[in-house]
Amino acid sequence: MKGPFTGVLYPILFGLALQSASVSSQHFDEGAYTDRQLKYIEEGISSSSDTAVVLQAYTGDELNWDALNKNLDVLRNGGKKNSDFTLTRLIRILFFRPEIKDELFAALNGYHFWFVEGGTGDHVFASENHMIMYTSAQYLLQEKYGAFVDDRTYIRLKRYLEVKNQYGFYEFYSPVYYPYTLSALLNLVDFAEDEEIRELASVAAQRLLQDILLVTNDEGINFAAAGRSNDGYRRNGSGGNINRIIYLLTGLGKESVRTPSPAGVMLATSGLEITDEVFEYFGRDLNMNYSVGHSLGDAKNSLYADLPQEERVPFYWSQGAYFHPDVAADTAWFASKYQLDGYEGLKAFDQFLGLSEAAAPAAAKAGAVFSRSSVLSSANFAMYKDGGVMMHSVQDYWPGRQGYQQTAWIATTGTQSVWAKVGDGDSTMQNDHLPKIKQVNNVAVIQYNPYPAIELFHSGGSNVALQWPDGFEQGSRSGNWKFGKEDDGYVAVRYPCGNGDSNTVTCDWNEQTWVVIMGSEDRYGSFDAFKQKVLNEVSYDADWEWHGSFWKGTLKYVYDSDVKFDGTNISLTW
Repeated sequence: MKGPFTGVLYPILFGLALQSASVSSQHFDEGAYTDRQLKYIEEGISSSSDTAVVLQAYTGDELNWDALNKNLDVLRNGGKKNSDFTLTRLIRILFFRPEIKDELFAALNGYHFWFVEGGTGDHVFASENHMIMYTSAQYLLQEKYGAFVDDRTYIRLKRYLEVKNQYGFYEFYSPVYYPYTLSALLNLVDFAEDEEIRELASVAAQRLLQDILLVTNDEGINFAAAGRSNDGYRRNGSGGNINRIIYLLTGLGKESVRTPSPAGVMLATSGLEITDEVFEYFGRDLNMNYSVGHSLGDAKNSLYADLPQEERVPFYWSQGAYFHPDVAADTAWFASKYQLDGYEGLKAFDQFLGLSEAAAPAAAKAGAVFSRSSVLSSANFAMYKDGGVMMHSVQDYWPGRQGYQQTAWIATTGTQSVWAKVGDGDSTMQNDHLPKIKQVNNVAVIQYNPYPAIELFHSGGSNVALQWPDGFEQGSRSGNWKFGKEDDGYVAVRYPCGNGDSNTVTCDWNEQTWVVIMGSEDRYGSFDAFKQKVLNEVSYDADWEWHGSFWKGTLKYVYDSDVKFDGTNISLTW
């Protein structure tokens, strides 16, 4: 199996405004990794789960046909919603065990791998993870069997991989979707005959694995400011699909992550070369600011400009640009061409569907607090790591606008996480508006201040609710500060209003400033010493102020937050 390019520049290593990173490369133990792969296969092969069939196919053991048929049923009759998750698994089984070809091809009768006028159904083709799953599957079937041929597939796949190699992933650090994106990439790494595709996929997979370990602490716990996530992954960073990947790479994780999962069985059976660069930011203390991605303008003017409109639009969507004013006319054209009224992939933008190409940009501009902030393609981050203690945030990211499943900030003392959600807790978008954040060193200042349109649209749209775990070994409150301790990790949060004795501290002010401070025994001594230092030394001021000069025409009334602690001075203005 051919490995990735030599001398590849991985994320954060090239042109990504990296600052103050106290890191050095950690070497990869190939022998230990191979042992874990073999042990994972050995322990999981007898499982009755639908995913264990991949392990059986890999080893040549007898296939569990009941489980295999459950997988095939997902594809039959045109395929169920999100059937590409299962399709990716079945492609791997097919290449290990070609004797299932007839059954798989029969199940794929009438199946669509891409948009069809009037026939798209519930298939979500154009988010980043879905695009690579559908497109890689169709490409591999075309290349190997000459089946399901579509001349657009190779061009789309190659462009997708080239952009990931250069800029990274739009669904940044997603614990939900990264494992599925990886699964599709691994199929290309292991089975593509085209050398260029195989090499591009290898580099993309290495890059994604480095992303995962960047936001994983020394205990193998994964918490991240993420482009797409959900409350389950914000609360629990130890038991998910992504943790199987972390276990295989590092050996860290509880017993449950040694069981078969959709991504675990893919990595355990893959020949992807793992290099030291994947571990560049794992197992090291970090204090850094960096940027990833590209602008929407770059997408329109260069990255996808040479593609026909029917191919450009799905790439815009893959970066979350659905009804952003700059692409609204393209989306309106595409939705009309493919008859996408009521389409699952656009349900968050129902208010814009049905608009003409001429009307869509003006409507999107008028509703900009809703239409712009789904875009994921460019972001600035701050990361602080101190052993198991970690805080990760995305800086100045669509503040005050509608959230779309993003996690703007999250902190952990090891296994316990602290974060906030905004507005309707049952909303599929999960945050009614996004904060403005400035994180410096181990301190983050977080402002919430929704646009008026957000408050009109969302009942209770200003409510910010701190999510405080009940698993701390010690916890206390003093004034507007909450403190938590886990092993040798500490966290302090200053909340502007609400019931601080609750594990859900809710504040309904229009303008809010929250402060998060991370600590450890090595840095501050005892937990009591950390608390006293915070209570005695934090300087905090948040209020509306006049900034600028009347005579120079720069005078404006701003919401300003100033925080000082332990040599860190942060001023954040809205």
